[in-house]
Amino acid sequence: MQQSNVEINQEFWNDYAKKWDKSQVILGNQKITDDERDNYINYLGDEWATVEDAVNIVSEYITPFISQDSTVAEIGVGGGRIAAKVVEKVKKIYCFDVAEEMLKKAEAALSEYPQIKFHLIKNSQFEAEFNEQFDFVYSFDVFVHLDLLTIWKYLNSIYKILKSGGKAFIHTTNITTPNGWARFAAYNNDEVLYQPTSPDAIKLLIEKAQFKVIKESSPDGNNFYSDRDYLVVIQK
Repeated sequence: MQQSNVEINQEFWNDYAKKWDKSQVILGNQKITDDERDNYINYLGDEWATVEDAVNIVSEYITPFISQDSTVAEIGVGGGRIAAKVVEKVKKIYCFDVAEEMLKKAEAALSEYPQIKFHLIKNSQFEAEFNEQFDFVYSFDVFVHLDLLTIWKYLNSIYKILKSGGKAFIHTTNITTPNGWARFAAYNNDEVLYQPTSPDAIKLLIEKAQFKVIKESSPDGNNFYSDRDYLVVIQK
């Protein structure tokens, strides 16, 4: 029986977390030497692209939409690299992931923060207790691995858990940018975690899920993620 997109992600990221060793992972930032590796990698996921690019995305697409009064949810917390940059800026943050081993990594890395809660999520659905509980929901470097049907399910679930007027930030692939097209052109059928799409397709889903777009990315040569992918902030 063929695995679903959710099952593929769950299996892959559980395995990744179990095997993760920061002394062995391949670094996206080629400027980091072996001697600098230990200080550079603080969380699982810091090895992808560059830490600086991720920090800049947080500053542009998350920080302007949260405050010390915000209750926030992260979908796909992974090893906690983004939550670590958000936690001190909000009142409470709930971290969700499909991979139990990733949640263990994040919880261990962020154990000093009492305002963080960790939850396993299944089938793109949140428990009813979370309905209309969040001021802001974000998912960075996660939806690039999800097919359109799973993204659609998540958008509808996000709508349910956001308060009226609440906002969300998501990040998907984008075949319309030069770097995104190069990534697509190099696509290998065995790359089950790469899910190509475009802003037009994502904006259709956003509209059908009853959101409106309030901010979206365009490539400017300054950030790996915005140069390759599609980043968008939406509002309920």
